[in-house]
Amino acid sequence: MVPLAPPTREQLLQRRRLLRQQRRGRFWQGSWRLTSSMAVLAVLVLGLRQPYWQIRQPEQIQVEGTDWVDPDWVRSQLPLRYPLDIWQVQPVALEEALLGSPTQPSPIKSVQVRRRLLPVGVIVQIRERQPVARAMRADQLGLVDLEGNWLALNFFQDFQKNSALGSTADRSTRPLPQLELLGWESHTPEQWALLLNTLQQSHIPIEAVDWQGGEGITLRTELGNVYLGPISDRLALQIQTLNQMRDLRRYCDCTPEEIIHIDLTSPTVPTLQLTPSASQERWQLELP
Repeated sequence: MVPLAPPTREQLLQRRRLLRQQRRGRFWQGSWRLTSSMAVLAVLVLGLRQPYWQIRQPEQIQVEGTDWVDPDWVRSQLPLRYPLDIWQVQPVALEEALLGSPTQPSPIKSVQVRRRLLPVGVIVQIRERQPVARAMRADQLGLVDLEGNWLALNFFQDFQKNSALGSTADRSTRPLPQLELLGWESHTPEQWALLLNTLQQSHIPIEAVDWQGGEGITLRTELGNVYLGPISDRLALQIQTLNQMRDLRRYCDCTPEEIIHIDLTSPTVPTLQLTPSASQERWQLELP
């Protein structure tokens, strides 16, 4: 083997110059990359802070899914201070603000909040609680949903303008539920929820539920007053029996005005109590 000759001084100097040039090239290449990246970032930050990316007024909040709830009320409940950069919007915090608390239920059952870039804004998609009845609480009229929650009228669009019981004039949205609950404060929401969900199975229109104090439940229906007694596990059977009495007039030849009440405390053996005059007319009884 022929031994390799050691590099000359000139070759070593040339190699060192080449390495310095490569290091210098890599330095300037990295510097340009860093400078261009910082420039792009600066332009992006400045661009994102322009007024176009700001929410400046409540009208930029789009509320969807409202049939009962006033969209302006929804916007007023959002903890936003205008103007606000769209990137500062925290959807989870806004959702929590709209859902209320167990002690003060919101008319919103569930909600989803998301940002919108074009055009800039916020979309609030809500699922409402469905009012099925109306009730008084501390001399204030409100609506009650199927879960027994009492909800103030000011949650709902236009209802506060027509807060008198039975008033339906000049209402541009849905009318008040016709079912009236008497004695709402005397029982828990859970008890009302059980009763209201069962009453949904009734084929007989029910105008009012009278459940005041410790008294039993009386339904005001087109057949007359229907007494159910205290709430119990017979409730579903009682409503089923009531449905079977739709043609009651045909069988008893009487009007609701002549019926004091229909007693369904024993749903398998319902009874009628007629007024004294109606009883005398049918059975020739002498009035006392």
